[in-house]
Amino acid sequence: MDLVKTSGLVKEIEMSFALPPMSPDEVVRQSFFLAAKAHQEGDLDTAEQLYRGILGVNPTHADALHGMGVLCYIVGRPDLAEVFLTEAIGQRDDPTFHNNHGLVLLARDRPHEALAAVYRALALRSDYPEAYNALGNIQLKLGCRDEAIASYQRATDLRPSYADAHANLAKAFYDKCDFDASEASCRRALEIAPDCPEACNTFGNILRLRGKYDESVSVLDRALAARPQYAEAHNSRSIALLMSRHIEEAIAAASQALACQPDFPQALVNLAAGLAALSQHDKALVHLERAVALQPDCLEAQNNLGATLMQLDRLDESIEAFDRAIDLSESSTQADGHFNLGTTLTTATRLDQAIRSFARALEINPNHVGTHNNLGVALLDEGLTEDAIASYGRALDIDPQYYAAHCNKLLAMQYSDVYGNDDLLATARAFGVVMDRVQPAPLPPRDLSPERRLRIGYVSGDFSAHPVGYFVLNSLEAHDRDKVEIYCYSNRPLVDFYTEEIIKHSDHWREIFGATEEEAAEMIRADEIDILVDLAGHTNYTRLPLFAYKPAPIQASWIGYLGTTGVKTIDYIILDSISAPPGTDHWYTESVVRLPYGRFCYRPLAVEKVVVDPPMLKNGYPTFGSFNNISKLRPGVIELWAKILEARPDARLVLKWKSMAVESVRERVHESFRRFGVAPERVDLRGPSPYPDMMDEYNDLDVALDPFPFGGATTSCEAMWMGVPVVTLPGEKLASRQTLGFLGSMGFDHLAVRSKDEYVARALELVADPEKLREMRHALRPAFEAAPFSDGPKFTATLESAYRQMWRRFVAGEQPQAFCVEVEPALV
Repeated sequence: MDLVKTSGLVKEIEMSFALPPMSPDEVVRQSFFLAAKAHQEGDLDTAEQLYRGILGVNPTHADALHGMGVLCYIVGRPDLAEVFLTEAIGQRDDPTFHNNHGLVLLARDRPHEALAAVYRALALRSDYPEAYNALGNIQLKLGCRDEAIASYQRATDLRPSYADAHANLAKAFYDKCDFDASEASCRRALEIAPDCPEACNTFGNILRLRGKYDESVSVLDRALAARPQYAEAHNSRSIALLMSRHIEEAIAAASQALACQPDFPQALVNLAAGLAALSQHDKALVHLERAVALQPDCLEAQNNLGATLMQLDRLDESIEAFDRAIDLSESSTQADGHFNLGTTLTTATRLDQAIRSFARALEINPNHVGTHNNLGVALLDEGLTEDAIASYGRALDIDPQYYAAHCNKLLAMQYSDVYGNDDLLATARAFGVVMDRVQPAPLPPRDLSPERRLRIGYVSGDFSAHPVGYFVLNSLEAHDRDKVEIYCYSNRPLVDFYTEEIIKHSDHWREIFGATEEEAAEMIRADEIDILVDLAGHTNYTRLPLFAYKPAPIQASWIGYLGTTGVKTIDYIILDSISAPPGTDHWYTESVVRLPYGRFCYRPLAVEKVVVDPPMLKNGYPTFGSFNNISKLRPGVIELWAKILEARPDARLVLKWKSMAVESVRERVHESFRRFGVAPERVDLRGPSPYPDMMDEYNDLDVALDPFPFGGATTSCEAMWMGVPVVTLPGEKLASRQTLGFLGSMGFDHLAVRSKDEYVARALELVADPEKLREMRHALRPAFEAAPFSDGPKFTATLESAYRQMWRRFVAGEQPQAFCVEVEPALV
């Protein structure tokens, strides 16, 4: 806004008895000069006192009215500013008055009236650069960006040294995503006024977009040095700090922006983003809800609100937020919105809707790689394995470096009977090539004593009530702390009662969820981990790319995945001779370590549950069942299970999985069995239930049927713990041999068969003699409890022996090599 101009310096009025008294007009004239001087120097109280004194003498003094209008605008009273400026214009048709009146009207959110005021100023003075600058501001408000750019350019043409106009032009180009032009205008503004806050702010944002985060923060600091209460610059600084992973500083910067401007939606969004990066989703939600209340049409706030609600498992509310975000988006840019919505719908097991949402995203943007990937996840949850694999393949066609699609494709191939071990190895190697692009940093020197205490690091996103959690807790508890020191690196914000147990039995707990690979690798290097163990492989919440940075001298894979990772920097894979029989090492890029008692150590959760008699004794008919992932329900599995039901016409089949609650899935499964002559009423499809209730549902089964080629692990353990025998058909794939390992350790090898015909015969044989089945049922739990995979200390001693042999080879300068862990005499 233009301030009142005075020509030259105004000297203090000298008091002298010799001066003749001044006329009233002279008093007004001198008072105005003093008022204008005080105004220019920022002494607004004095300026206001003098202006009001003038108006007391001459209420129609146009310049005093104008000065009061400008002053009221500066102190945040645009309502009073409008009154004074309107009166000033009534006294004199002055371009400066009209221009400042336009700025006040713009501040009062009346842009069309503001436009008329500035046009009047230009009608009175066509070469008025301040008016063109104001015109640009109004045109931006009205969404006329190109017209605003033309107005700013006219202002700079009229006055090339007009820094504010150059800064506004830079901002307009920035909003248009013409960053080269924006930078040029920023540099011109800063040549004229090196600390121009607006130019520094825009230039800082440009540097941020170009990945120059430190330079961005430095330029924004200049803006704040010139104007400490500049909320926009504090906010821009918070974004740059977020992008450079200085989370705590970013939170502080966003908080400072809000201290300057409490109702600043974008600062609330950025504060929430910082809190979310620290997994403080409850706190983030508070700020996002406020941002949305302040600016309901803020697309970023709605999207982040949806994401935060999803993290808090408030899925219905998350879906509503993403729906609103889609409504706010232009149709051509809605792909991201439908992607977000489809992802949440998948998490909520609303699979039909999720697939439709992903399809809509791909209509808008066929090359949206994340949508192809997440569509694959939804299809896999529906049990459409080959369709899922194809969708992952399309993602990789678009972006061969997209590691999530590599991992998801490999996991889906495990479920399929179309792909064998050679296919899995080739696909894993392709993933390994992607990981090869990382250059590992050198490791710090360490003590190479072969028998010293080792630091073991476990990396997982499943330190919770999850199969990995069930299989790792026994070992964490049983580790000999004289031999090893345990670090757990958690890649998931979820914390439940099982997580608390895992934390209790960890010597050191580290959160790496949200950390970059470089940050997590640096943390592990700083902890001086000797052996880093991956517990995820190609499953959810994997951090396999972290292992490409080689943050530990020895790296291994264990329990989380059912095959080779393909990552060349992972030295060993920990298996056993049943899951990986001799002669199968060529299917792994890692050196195979075979433990003597199997690769799992299981601890049941439902210890209080009792084993009951076979339900067929009271039902009068046998019930078979499987609580496995629907993706394991292959056509060959359905055909074989249908033969069992055909051979025993009174039998029932119970299938339980989360997506069995989806109507389209239920219809497809029933139709699959109907094709083999099995009526829907004989196949009981059950959706999810709380864990204790699910365990009770095993009491409804007489015999559990293991799918193939991907058999059960946790589900087999749960069934046998509840006294339900499991019939399994192991094949070549590691995933098909899990139940075989448990049965062998328990002495129930006869439940593992060699052919499909034998599978049917064994299932029918078990239900042919209910009394014999009852005896077996009550013998299973004692055998389970006595098995080595239930003995934490016994199993863990062999695992520690494996770690020690890996370490000895390393300190001796030997390359990783396959080996079998021998059972120590004390453990036999």
